[in-house]
Amino acid sequence: MKKFDLNIEKVLEHWTVAHALREIIANALDESNLSETKEPIIWKDDDGKWHIKDYGRGLKHNHLTQNENKEKMSRVEKVIGKFGVGLKDALATFDRRNIHVLIKSKYNDITIKK
Repeated sequence: MKKFDLNIEKVLEHWTVAHALREIIANALDESNLSETKEPIIWKDDDGKWHIKDYGRGLKHNHLTQNENKEKMSRVEKVIGKFGVGLKDALATFDRRNIHVLIKSKYNDITIKK
């Protein structure tokens, strides 16, 4: 597993879990629109865990770096986010509140570990 420091200790300390969830859902919607795939599905399982599934192209480690996404910038009418900060901020918020997150992708699994 590839490891790198996201430097997330003090990112958006005012964000709530609702802010973080909104960002994850926005990312899933953006990917659905950009890749023209099925809409994401969201559900709560019998153990009380929430799941957000999209049918996009898959998340890579470099998607966690802050940069303008050229594809999103060229198709602004289809997307919510553009700058690559939301996912990192959402993960920081979940981590700060001791909420375990696992992102499964065809490329790798991503989680927060210190």
